[in-house]
Amino acid sequence: MEFLTYSAAQVATQLPTLLVLVAGLTLAMVSRDRLGRLSRLLLVSGVVVLLFGALVSLAWLLVLPRLYASGGASMSGVTVARLSTGVGLVLALLHPAGLGLVIAATLTGRRPTGGA
Repeated sequence: MEFLTYSAAQVATQLPTLLVLVAGLTLAMVSRDRLGRLSRLLLVSGVVVLLFGALVSLAWLLVLPRLYASGGASMSGVTVARLSTGVGLVLALLHPAGLGLVIAATLTGRRPTGGA
């Protein structure tokens, strides 16, 4: 029962982010007329990277307690720590990459303003 409560809490805390990313992806896909081809491609790519990162993060949050609960039966603490470090590094790269793509999408296809 404790794991179920923990899982529900983790999903609840990640749900707003997931919903915003799914809504952003949907809007990017249907905004063909409003966005240029390159801007839309960068935006969709960025949102997909962020969504993938959020799902990996959620999956890791749900799996990690199970790994610790299994004790030494399935893997050692050192192995779990190494795995956790690897997941952390991947997430540390995915988030800035996704944000960079979204920022690039906002700046792509813009015309320079006429200076005085």
